[in-house]
Amino acid sequence: MIGGLLGGVVLFGVGVLKSWNGPLPEAPGMPAAAAVTVPDGPQVGLFSVPDRFARGDSLSDVLVRNGLPHREVGSVSAALTAVANVRRLKVGQTIWLHRDERGHLARIELPLDDFREVAVLRTGTAWDAHEFSREPLDRREVVQGEVDSSLYQSLVAAGERPDLAGRIARALEYDIDFHRDTRAGDSYSAVVDKLYDDAGEWKGYGDLHAVRYINAGRSIHAFRFELPTGESGYYDYEGNSIQRAFLMSPVEYTRISGVFTSRRLHPIHRVYRPHYGVDYVAPLGTPVRSTADGVVTDAGNRGPNGIMVTLRHAGGYMTKYLHLSRLPPEIRAGRRVSQRDVIGFVGSTGVSTGPHLDYRLYRHGKPLNPRTHILPPGPPIPAEHLPVFEAWRDELVGSFEQPARRAPARTPVTVVGGTEGS
Repeated sequence: MIGGLLGGVVLFGVGVLKSWNGPLPEAPGMPAAAAVTVPDGPQVGLFSVPDRFARGDSLSDVLVRNGLPHREVGSVSAALTAVANVRRLKVGQTIWLHRDERGHLARIELPLDDFREVAVLRTGTAWDAHEFSREPLDRREVVQGEVDSSLYQSLVAAGERPDLAGRIARALEYDIDFHRDTRAGDSYSAVVDKLYDDAGEWKGYGDLHAVRYINAGRSIHAFRFELPTGESGYYDYEGNSIQRAFLMSPVEYTRISGVFTSRRLHPIHRVYRPHYGVDYVAPLGTPVRSTADGVVTDAGNRGPNGIMVTLRHAGGYMTKYLHLSRLPPEIRAGRRVSQRDVIGFVGSTGVSTGPHLDYRLYRHGKPLNPRTHILPPGPPIPAEHLPVFEAWRDELVGSFEQPARRAPARTPVTVVGGTEGS
């Protein structure tokens, strides 16, 4: 009996290792021979062996490769599909297959991410799937540094993950353009939750609670605060909403080649005429974002302006995006778009000397300088909640003064009608 079982496990292992690259991970919460109770069945010993999805593998391929009869593959797939999107499985993703003492598959586990997994369990002649999740361990920490060439490079050099740079830039994007306004010697401090698994391994970031960025001597703050209604956002030092109706820039770019002016020498026609936009130089095909919520009023090839999109916004505002290379299929007249939606891609269509975006802002038909026009902010924190916000803000500011040390855990403060913070 034992010899037959070991032989079956060895043969099974050979099939697994054909697609295996790298060391075997540990089973996700079950030792190699753990006793579990199978519903409607006896106590059995499970032997766990992992496999990985190779390029071109489907779930059925992996199951058949590991000895599941063809007649049961459909049942397992149907059970798993009911609780997880199996079409998004990635090359290299691990799947755990647990066999009973007779060598038959009795349980299949598929980790979805660091904190969630799906288990498919044999129940008699059928298979049932359940999703399990566990709460990550979060530690509030302070991340600080000085910018040499960019915020991204500074954070990565300090051992942080690239996505933190994006989150900091997103929190402050209404007050600073990180593609143009950063300077060597700028400094930053951020209070962020870091997520750890049960083994103490760092898995990623949780909430970004606060950021202080000092740009050319100017201090810019963003504090995350949750209102009793459940709505949360970032606010400045005084409790004013940082979010604006419009983004500072519709595109990531390397430099500005043309500024807003009433008199400019046209680079092609060589005559002086107004230039009521800002030219952002960017690589061909760079995504162009809507700077505000709005409705597409016009989209298509418009002669000297090239492929262009025009959006209508609340408050009498209008934006135009010129010289695009192409448009997403859904961008057409009458389409509603949200702030940050991709509405086109940088090009050089129409009268143009090279790939760039000519971005224009109007109100009631009057052209405005997008770089200097003061746009309306979002609503501030209501007066009745300001004391709670100010206490939370002061605690976070105190954390900024603790260089590279973990910030203390915060005791939630109760607000009438809800709980402050997150």
